[in-house]
Amino acid sequence: MKHLLLLISCLLSFPSLADNIVTGNTRVQQGAVETYFVQWPYWDSTYERYANVTWSASNGTVLASDRQSATIQWNTAENNSDLQGTVEVYEDLGSQSGGLAVELLNTNTSESEFCNGILGPPAVAEDFGSGGNPGPPLTGGSTTYTYNPSCAISPDQYTNTNSSVGCRSLWHGIPEDHTPNDTNGYFLMVDADDRRGEFYRTTVSGLTSAFQYEFSAWVGNLINTSGFQEPRVRFEVYAPGGGLLGTSGDIVIPFTSTFQWQRVGFMFDLPQGVTDVQVAIVNRNQSNSGNDLVIDDISFAPCYPSIIASFQNGVVVDRAHTCNNGSVNLYSWWPSTVPFTSPSFQWQRSPDNGATWGNIPGATSVTTAHTEPTPGIYQYRILSYETSNPSQSVVSNPLTYFVQRMVVVPKTYRLYSCNGSAASGSLPASYYLEFADPSVSQNFTFNWSPSTYLSNTASALPYATLPSAGSTPPPNGPPAPPINYSYMLTVTNTNYGCSASSPQTVAHHNPRKVYVPNAFTPDGDGLNDYFRPINLEDYPESEFWVFNRWGQEVFYSQGPTQQAYSWNGTFNGTPQPGGVFAWRVSMSGCWGNLYNATTGDNRPSGTVTLIR
Repeated sequence: MKHLLLLISCLLSFPSLADNIVTGNTRVQQGAVETYFVQWPYWDSTYERYANVTWSASNGTVLASDRQSATIQWNTAENNSDLQGTVEVYEDLGSQSGGLAVELLNTNTSESEFCNGILGPPAVAEDFGSGGNPGPPLTGGSTTYTYNPSCAISPDQYTNTNSSVGCRSLWHGIPEDHTPNDTNGYFLMVDADDRRGEFYRTTVSGLTSAFQYEFSAWVGNLINTSGFQEPRVRFEVYAPGGGLLGTSGDIVIPFTSTFQWQRVGFMFDLPQGVTDVQVAIVNRNQSNSGNDLVIDDISFAPCYPSIIASFQNGVVVDRAHTCNNGSVNLYSWWPSTVPFTSPSFQWQRSPDNGATWGNIPGATSVTTAHTEPTPGIYQYRILSYETSNPSQSVVSNPLTYFVQRMVVVPKTYRLYSCNGSAASGSLPASYYLEFADPSVSQNFTFNWSPSTYLSNTASALPYATLPSAGSTPPPNGPPAPPINYSYMLTVTNTNYGCSASSPQTVAHHNPRKVYVPNAFTPDGDGLNDYFRPINLEDYPESEFWVFNRWGQEVFYSQGPTQQAYSWNGTFNGTPQPGGVFAWRVSMSGCWGNLYNATTGDNRPSGTVTLIR
């Protein structure tokens, strides 16, 4: 045994972490079942006999495992997003461990989506320029592929060219780019491989959440012979900090016997408050066989409805704010040719986030004014239709009007003079801006009045220090009523000037000491029939529990009276047998101001004996 212990002691000195000891597929489809193996840096019969091995997986479930391998089923995302998984393994004898990162691919395919309104001026319009061959490389950060000036590119390479004629026998000879009237125009030609790569990425600024955005490109399958892997591309949109905001499914670029430029696209809803994004077109194939494509005329553009609504004339402003009540002007205009010979108009209003819409009486012109007399969140839109045929109509984008209200909740703060001493504590105010715009970071100012006993009257959390309450009340005397101090708290939202006030009360308690007995006799003779923490009612909102010998809660109370804190020895109406029960007290103040008859100290838990 001595030798075994010595051996184990030596083994514990081995390094505990190795990053490359777990092997298996690191790029898998979501929902797949995969097996992973571990190559332990040190393993012998002692480990085989005594070591316990634990496998775990994030974004996956371990279906089966042993000391050398684990079978894992990977999770599936509800949308088109990929997931990041990890496999981790640990053995407890020598503390060896390892991990492996796994990319979980969502291979859902989707059809292209395009703007069904009016496409506005593109925020991105990439046609790759024009000139003699080869074209220049893309700017840094625009692609993850390697530039090769030769048109006979290899996997993981791209070139910028105005023709693919004569490049490879298995490729279509494309004599010109897609861009109309673009002499010697370039297109991007990529030989994608079996890894994720970004064909193109750029940053887009100055966006507005009033509209959807169309992210599109013209692409072509470069392979001229069937039987090879067809390219799979995906459109992705990221926040400036890198978080994924939206993605299409995988879009497959089919083989065609004669080359065809094909338009692919994705519609994206910009989150409120986001004005800048990064957009990317990425490779989603997992094969080197085929998967070659060309790309041209990348566009990221707003999708306008047939008629545009705004709170400001000529500029799209889709959110407005006021306090308590207010009037707004509503404007509309056509972004292109009016689709009706004789158009009519009707402004509509929704009080329930667009679930239902009703006509605003008299609001039948392209511009109108509307007043909201009460707080709430309201939406407006304009409906335009052919006068002679109202069923032929178009609807604008919605506008949102935040009629906000400042709310300050009246509160009572309880501060305690423990054994007659001074009382002190923070006064955390309760307030909120009702019907606020969630995309706006709100700011507030505070004013407490009067300033008596307060450390800071311009804070949401002032500190109060109250004078001594005097002598300690006798334990068997009547409870001392609290001394109430009254304040007025005014809170103002500085974003929009919304303001409200509410009374705040500080109740200064001078409580008696709590005594918890260790036995009672609930026999109905009027003597010692209840078990209670005596004087706990002096500490409002305190809690009291009783448990039986199996840990089951048989009584709970939060007061507020002495009778409410009293247990009569029953549970669900059934008298409990004689014996020992456990109890616990949570006091709202003066936590040590308690005498525990069981332990003889101020411990807030103990036992009581029920005697029958």
